[in-house]
Amino acid sequence: MCGICGVYNVQGGKPVVSELIERMMHLLAHRGPDDQGMYLDGEVGLGFRRLSIIDLATGRQPISNETGDIWLVFNGEIWNYCLLREELRARGHIFRTCGDAEVIVHAYEEYGADCLAHLHGMFGLAIWDGRRRCLLLARDRLGKKPLYYTRIEGDLLFASEIKALFCDPRVSRQVDLQALADFLSIRYVPAPATLFKDIYKVQPGHFLLYEQGGGVREECYWDFSFGPLECRQSSAASAYLAGVRQHIRRSVEERMISDVPVGALLSGGLDSSIIVGTMSQLCQRPVQTFAVGFDVAGFSELPYARQVADYFRTKHHEMLLTGAEMTRYWPLLTWHRDEPVSEPSDLGVYLVARLARQYVKVILSGEGGDELFAGYPKYAVDGFARYYQLLPAFVRRKLVAPLLESLPYRMRKLKTAARALAEPVPQRWVNWFGIFHAPLKEQLIASGVQAQVDMRAGRIFQRWLNEHPQRDNLSYMLYLDTKLWLPDNLLMKNDKMTMAASLESRMPLLDEHLVAYAASIPSHLKVRGWRTKYILKQAYADFLPRSILTRKKMGFNVPTGAWFRESQRTFLTRLLLSEEMRSRELFNHACIERMLREHLAGRSNYQAQLFTLASLELWFRVFIDPPRLAAPELWPAP
Repeated sequence: MCGICGVYNVQGGKPVVSELIERMMHLLAHRGPDDQGMYLDGEVGLGFRRLSIIDLATGRQPISNETGDIWLVFNGEIWNYCLLREELRARGHIFRTCGDAEVIVHAYEEYGADCLAHLHGMFGLAIWDGRRRCLLLARDRLGKKPLYYTRIEGDLLFASEIKALFCDPRVSRQVDLQALADFLSIRYVPAPATLFKDIYKVQPGHFLLYEQGGGVREECYWDFSFGPLECRQSSAASAYLAGVRQHIRRSVEERMISDVPVGALLSGGLDSSIIVGTMSQLCQRPVQTFAVGFDVAGFSELPYARQVADYFRTKHHEMLLTGAEMTRYWPLLTWHRDEPVSEPSDLGVYLVARLARQYVKVILSGEGGDELFAGYPKYAVDGFARYYQLLPAFVRRKLVAPLLESLPYRMRKLKTAARALAEPVPQRWVNWFGIFHAPLKEQLIASGVQAQVDMRAGRIFQRWLNEHPQRDNLSYMLYLDTKLWLPDNLLMKNDKMTMAASLESRMPLLDEHLVAYAASIPSHLKVRGWRTKYILKQAYADFLPRSILTRKKMGFNVPTGAWFRESQRTFLTRLLLSEEMRSRELFNHACIERMLREHLAGRSNYQAQLFTLASLELWFRVFIDPPRLAAPELWPAP
């Protein structure tokens, strides 16, 4: 796990100066504190920061083939590299290292850009082909590892994190207003856009090929689909149970390959418990597990994590977080995210990653289980939309809607669910995880900004629905969440927060073979009535404590609502009502004042909206306002 960066002066062909690559590498030092390397070839420069995990002695980068005309910088891990190396040796390739990076170089020699189809792993990579004078950028299938790029005056810059691109003074820091409007709706910016104008993400499962003269080719090399189901016998459910366990065990075993200690994040939820239990079966020594909780009753999963740790006899470590720590670390988390912190759980992931880094260098985590096996409550509730839509429109608009809006604060979840059910697809699916629903978004965003953007958040999902048909509504939801919600939000959080602590995170449930297999499972085996993750729970019914299998899903909930009313009250008020925020002329501040007033009084729950706006203002102060390029200091505790 590392950080990569580079420059290709495509347009002018002028030589890359080493000082620029050195500055870029410096800003990625947290991703790779163990080593660094650079390669310059006229108009191309490649930079690398290393976190040594595999082949500690000879795994340095940039790395080349024998003739020195193909060079690679690579962030990630390739799980099938030993098998690939033997295949390539049989074809006459000669290896001088024992790691996975050199395998990629020779695979490119053998297959060209098609080598990506042979790589089973997580990666963001750049390959310079000196013979053809072209640069290949690629990202893994699910988007576990980030890779950003920009074109400036015809030249290309790329890096594992956006901040490194600003080392070139030609790269400006401007806000993409359309991305801002989308972020407010769905709490992330869908690829390929970022919140910075003219800075983009390489999309998951895609590559970009930049050729001498400025030609660019982008191609999707991998996708998956919930296709039509084959006719199966009534005993098929038992076969799926065995298949799920077989795939997960193989995936966990592959991700335990390491030359340094490996541990696991443990929440006490279903996914992380399955991973920890499987690791315990595969390890001769107790697994090191790490958990984080919060200081507000009803928000801490630490008791469940301890129960799983005791059950599998792990060596368990945990920590408790307070609202004061969120205030202190929020600007720093913004710096590491590159974009606004859309999930309060970033704080927990970052601090538990720092705890884990004291004991291990690699951790396994449970991302992906909800998106593969339908774990969020919305998947069950959405199934009842067709019944709600049977009500006459007049009844829904004149009777049901006013009744729902009058419900008390304690029934806010019911209000949110009913509001979403009233919407047609795809707007309904936007609302399930949305922040600002359409009426509130229109009240918030200044009219001058609205005139410059498309306010319809549903158009993002509609494009995917048109281009990637799936077999039923649940499959559409799972597909959208896997292609958008995961890489552009949750996986970005996982990568940025763990790498900020110089810790490598691996996600066994996002193995591409497991993803394809899960897509083949019928929807009725994933959701049954109100029961979510049905097939996964059945597969591990004899493996986990019953209390873990049957517990109510909490997610990684952070008590921001309570903190905002108590320890962070003054901090939040000063931030949202500041002259700096008003001067940006992006929002109707009467709307912000109303949400803040009603939330602090306990009459409404605007914690997600207020958190999003506060994060956005902090992002402006960290990245847009100052000209410097340095991590912000920790703020004093309130």
